[in-house]
Amino acid sequence: MATTVTPGSTITVKVVKTPTNIAAAKTIVRLLSKDKAVMAENKRQRQIRKRLYAPAPRGGRTYGGYVVKQHPLDGKLGEQGTIFASLEVCTALKSVERFVEITTA
Repeated sequence: MATTVTPGSTITVKVVKTPTNIAAAKTIVRLLSKDKAVMAENKRQRQIRKRLYAPAPRGGRTYGGYVVKQHPLDGKLGEQGTIFASLEVCTALKSVERFVEITTA
């Protein structure tokens, strides 16, 4: 199905099978992170982390204070997103097409 996607179109990607290796899961997360809702959530979390940054002096230098990023996606079964099919996205979809279902939006 990934071979029929034309670059420049908008597609919906849905995870229909659990990825069997870590590389495929990371690729799926990277692709689904291009969804506008996920990008907005990442931006919101980034602003919260910047606001909560509170380093403390330790040994004459500022130390710590960072808040760990919470990932909104895991690449699990049922996750979906609507993304723009650029050439990079089409190439990445070929490697994970057995785990995802691709439809035009």
